[in-house]
Amino acid sequence: MSLFLALLPRLAGLSAGVLAAFIGGTVLAAAQFGASGTGVLSLRATYGDRGGEIGDDITWRVFAIRGGNPELVTKSQLARPSLVLPSGHYMVHVSHGLATATREFNVGETGTVSTVPVNAGALMVSGYLGVPERPIPPQRQKLTVYIPSANNSEAKLVTTSFKPFTKLHLPEGTYHLVSTYSGSNSVVRTDVKVETGKVTEAVVNHRAATMTLKLVRQKGGVALAGAEWTIETPGGDIVSEAVGAFPSVDIGEGTYTVTARHNDREYKGQMKVEGGVNRDFEIVVE
Repeated sequence: MSLFLALLPRLAGLSAGVLAAFIGGTVLAAAQFGASGTGVLSLRATYGDRGGEIGDDITWRVFAIRGGNPELVTKSQLARPSLVLPSGHYMVHVSHGLATATREFNVGETGTVSTVPVNAGALMVSGYLGVPERPIPPQRQKLTVYIPSANNSEAKLVTTSFKPFTKLHLPEGTYHLVSTYSGSNSVVRTDVKVETGKVTEAVVNHRAATMTLKLVRQKGGVALAGAEWTIETPGGDIVSEAVGAFPSVDIGEGTYTVTARHNDREYKGQMKVEGGVNRDFEIVVE
């Protein structure tokens, strides 16, 4: 629904039946308007008034204006659709990713060729662990994008389904990006600016690592089965919990208190995590 915000003022007066047709993407037959003549509406979209032509990730919706209310006539995902329409007044809505634009046109028997500018750019994000030589696999990086306000960087959610190394087409503006590494406590927040016709590339450095926990009777020994683990910050906040002989935990850089429970006894140790340095952490039973 966010894609149609620009249409809301025009859609407010729609009847329930027409609104349902709009939401469902129903194509209304042009012949139902009873026009005696037809024309061709040829469309293309550009990045702003002077940018290049938009050639992908595009959807056109054409509404006939009858009695002040827009009625969906047809839609297309072609970059340059040529639509045969009854002569009359139309509103055209184009979406490019999450960016949208609307224009109104009069179609006569001679046809109309129209260009619709869209103030849109794109955002692409990748990440690495500690140093660029350790890129984060895309499936281990979660990205969330917000529209910030003066007092709240996460004022309005844009998307939680943005994937690394893909382009997210957005209206021109400033956005707040939140990157989380593999469900861990390693979270990076930053503001990014999207400009019309440009791709903004953001590279996020996560200072995090994967630690494998082991409870052993001697250093380098065999891990004891059935251990229960708790990892806490110096302030006592629980970061992660695990069960097993050698569970692996993704965790942000820092120093933590690790508690292992085994056979009704507790064993503690201090664990130091360095960004990008995956290693084992052992607690020796004494």
